[in-house]
Amino acid sequence: MEHNLKQYSYRKGNSPDMDQEYRLASSYGAVKKGEHYIFWKKGFRWYRIEINRIQRVYRRIEAVDTKMCCGNVNFDIQKLVFILEDQDCLELMIGEGTPREAEALYRELQEQHPRIQYGKPKET
Repeated sequence: MEHNLKQYSYRKGNSPDMDQEYRLASSYGAVKKGEHYIFWKKGFRWYRIEINRIQRVYRRIEAVDTKMCCGNVNFDIQKLVFILEDQDCLELMIGEGTPREAEALYRELQEQHPRIQYGKPKET
């Protein structure tokens, strides 16, 4: 379960090195991947996590059905779930209708960080 995001808070101007990485990071929907950090926006704030703290990554797609004046509309919310070395769980929203971005980020992580486990853990 996601909790206490304050520890992952990122504010521009606090670290020139991190600011440089943020500027050069590749964008995938609402998430940016740098060399050492992943940055994501939630609400009005930006957060960051060191990639070397990530133990497992898997994709989550949430279907949202809503009624509008023109009828029912379905949205797929694309997310990546990170399980950290301390078993903390972060759920990063890539965006609505962004399956290519979610898949590209997932693939890039697999290629560049093979020590991370990929796929949802098996239920026991």
